[in-house]
Amino acid sequence: MSDLLVLCAFFSFAVFLVARQQKYAALAGWACIVLNLWSELPAFFKEANFLYPVLAFLSLPFLAITAERLHRADPVVLQLSRAAAIATIIYVPFTLLPFLRDALISLVVTLAFGLITALGHAPHMAAWDIIAEKAFYNQIILGCTGIIAIALMLGIVFGEKNLTGRQAVLAFLLVVPSIFILNLLRVVTVFIAVSDTWFASFPDPTGTGDANFFWAHNVIAEGLAVLFLLALVWGLVRIIPDLGVFARKLVGVYRDSLLGLVYAIRNTIRSGSR
Repeated sequence: MSDLLVLCAFFSFAVFLVARQQKYAALAGWACIVLNLWSELPAFFKEANFLYPVLAFLSLPFLAITAERLHRADPVVLQLSRAAAIATIIYVPFTLLPFLRDALISLVVTLAFGLITALGHAPHMAAWDIIAEKAFYNQIILGCTGIIAIALMLGIVFGEKNLTGRQAVLAFLLVVPSIFILNLLRVVTVFIAVSDTWFASFPDPTGTGDANFFWAHNVIAEGLAVLFLLALVWGLVRIIPDLGVFARKLVGVYRDSLLGLVYAIRNTIRSGSR
């Protein structure tokens, strides 16, 4: 997120939580998230990253449905907004406070460097946040630490109002260590795959002449990350059954609203063609 959008999202969602279901503040927070996603599209296209552009285009009907449901004070969308608010408040300090951001990045760099070395490679530190081997220089940024996924999952957990202390502890222990460890393995595997050119014979959609990072990171790593997060949600539902009820209701709300929107557009087109 840009600093301005970060601050707007943070304060909007903070007002939403403090005001206890202030729908306009929640909508402002969602709008900041969507605007930020769209503002980063040029960078995503440059990297041949297809996941986030798809999310950006899907965010428009999502925002429209969310706005309409917030206006009606839909309890399911209010819970979703509460989860987003908590996730944002967890994540934003790491983007705005350099000592938090740098400490987390340094931890990931140190552990990743040690693992890569233990696996028989000979990396070197080109800078405090850049691991290099052969011709590959990999800068570890905040997005490489897993903090986004951790904040998202904790938001889902603590957005549940009827959470017990036992459920909170078990969910925290499931979310934080598993995401951090698997993200660390992702960083290490992508680094080795690119430095050892595992995918050199694959097609190169980036046009750079090197398809290794695209296939290792943008396709395989991100695809597996999505599957892992879905499995993690399943694990959370086992711990907090109410989350399963919430998930079914949430899917129903957006499915029904999206179908209604499609039917309305189709009827409008038909009426205009007569």
